Amino acid sequence: MAHELTTDEQQLISYAEKAIIRFNTIRQNHGGIDTLYSFILSDSGKIYDGACFEPSIQQATICGERHAIANLILQESYSARIRSILVADPVPSVQNVSTTPCGTCRHIIHQFSTPEATVLCMQYMRQGTTWVFPRIDTYLIKDLYPYPYTPNEHLWD
Repeated sequence: MAHELTTDEQQLISYAEKAIIRFNTIRQNHGGIDTLYSFILSDSGKIYDGACFEPSIQQATICGERHAIANLILQESYSARIRSILVADPVPSVQNVSTTPCGTCRHIIHQFSTPEATVLCMQYMRQGTTWVFPRIDTYLIKDLYPYPYTPNEHLWD
């Protein structure tokens, strides 16, 4: 989706690029690998980080988006709202489409976002000793998740 980036989105991207380099440097210095990260710009203007957590049992995996949302809720409350969320996925080479949030994350992003919240999906990779960010795809959460589940709506009522 073509989208002119706002000043806030550009600041979120700049923050994310620096954080990805910092986090991956730490991870690699301790024998870790690159992972999916997520960064949230809340309606208060604060930015929250999240990283994918992949333990040895699949059921315990926590997506980077949910980690960042949990940090938002921890610091602000359940009434906080996502203005923009950036999902950054490591790629071996430039892909035609960036990784988008999974279905569960789309639901939770929708639940905690403003109606016009953007989802920025960024690719990142290392080229030699330099980090590059070759592609960003932009969506509105209402386009990625157009029919949200609402438990109060029952077909049988």
